[in-house]
Amino acid sequence: MTYRLLALSIDGAVLRSNGRMAKETKEAIDFVRNKGVYVTLITNRTHHGAKKVAKLLKMEHEIISHGGAFIAGHVEKPIYEARMNPDLTYDVVEILERFSCQVQVENERFELANRHQQSKNLLGKMSVGLSESLFYPKTYVDNLTGHIFDHQIGALKIKGNFESREESKEAFEDLNHSIPGIKVRRKEQELEICREEASKENALAFLIRELGIQSEEVVMVGSKPDDIPSLKMTGLGVAMGQSPEEVKAEANWITRSNNQNGVPYMIKEVFRKQMKVDQP
Repeated sequence: MTYRLLALSIDGAVLRSNGRMAKETKEAIDFVRNKGVYVTLITNRTHHGAKKVAKLLKMEHEIISHGGAFIAGHVEKPIYEARMNPDLTYDVVEILERFSCQVQVENERFELANRHQQSKNLLGKMSVGLSESLFYPKTYVDNLTGHIFDHQIGALKIKGNFESREESKEAFEDLNHSIPGIKVRRKEQELEICREEASKENALAFLIRELGIQSEEVVMVGSKPDDIPSLKMTGLGVAMGQSPEEVKAEANWITRSNNQNGVPYMIKEVFRKQMKVDQP
């Protein structure tokens, strides 16, 4: 099989567990691009956060960000958006703000958050989760729903961090009961909301069609449970060595861990003998 597209998850594959990229990874990605293979990144990070990694790779290709809600090479020229419109964004935030909750609204250009008076414990948790704000503007407002209404802001993703698991569960149930067309993920005291169509696999399928290639011509490398559908839809689904067992079970091939140069090892094994192909 000749592979024409290599899709790489950023966290857990391209980056090591310390957040750095190995020299060997850069060299391996250059090697596969020189063979005419199109390389894209897939991530739950914001577009600006993903572009930081793409720049290290001197990559100008389209990248899939915001968990599959946005595909663009340059933020001004997206080719795919699964965005919640302003009314839907307003409705979701209005429910979240009924609770003791820090709300974050992700747009491709900026991030908004309510000026919530959190406990010290919640503040500590949020400071880790908000590292993405280093990459693009973040604004705190007193009336988040009012700001969304006045400026007609549509979100790619909305996050809520609650004071308690009980409140996160209640908000989860309220959102699912009250608002159609959204997808809500819950993990302990955190909720993540996006449009129903927003997923890594849907975005990857769109990019494959745009490039005019077949899914069998794609290698997908992932490490997390939300990578599983993308691994299953491609010609070669590769799980990183440190992946959970549920991810490994759905992969066609398991490479070394991200701290053991798993991506360079995979590229060497899979692409070493492949002849150069025309760019899709």
